[in-house]
Amino acid sequence: MEKKSKLFLVLCLHRSGSSATAGVMHLLGIHMGDKLLQATKHNLKGHYENVDFVQLNQEILRSVRSTWNKPPSQEQIEKTKFSVAKIQAFIDKNKKPIWGLKDPRTLLTFELWKPYLEEAADITYVFVHRPFDASVQSLANRDRNTIGAANQILIPYLKNLYHYRHNFSLPPENIIDVCYVDFLNNPEPFVKKINEKVGNPPEYRLTEVETFLDKRLKTF
Repeated sequence: MEKKSKLFLVLCLHRSGSSATAGVMHLLGIHMGDKLLQATKHNLKGHYENVDFVQLNQEILRSVRSTWNKPPSQEQIEKTKFSVAKIQAFIDKNKKPIWGLKDPRTLLTFELWKPYLEEAADITYVFVHRPFDASVQSLANRDRNTIGAANQILIPYLKNLYHYRHNFSLPPENIIDVCYVDFLNNPEPFVKKINEKVGNPPEYRLTEVETFLDKRLKTF
């Protein structure tokens, strides 16, 4: 029987510090994708998002006439006729012995992905937490939108994050929580947890991580 890969799946809101989290995962040897979204002025060090994964999530949302900023209900996602073959082909092409996936849209599409990812990998779920108001403010600033509009976009993400973290019966030993503010100030606990899961020494690349996490780049 083929040995399962190790997948680190990031579940996060937009503008929650997940790019910094995924960047650290990349530094610690987790393969985040062959082709990653390019950096932007709002994410100067990159998103660490697999382009094909993001595109598939967008296709799934379009299949139920939704978008990232007009999130669907879980009932809508359950009714999608989206091609399972496309999901399986993506996994077959992208899985590595130790790999990661990050895209905030996954909070909307997670239950569609879950059975196929579980078949291919032992999953560690990385939940990224940031005060909701901070994510809302950051999204409003980025998109030159109102606080009210940003709030409406992110509420379904927040509800799903809470649901999957607390009410969905994911195995506690397979969950790593990242509180963005604490993580910026002291990344060592997160680095140790990831290194333990990957099979690295506890302090592996801690100095490089501290250099990578530039607090001046935090956007609001």
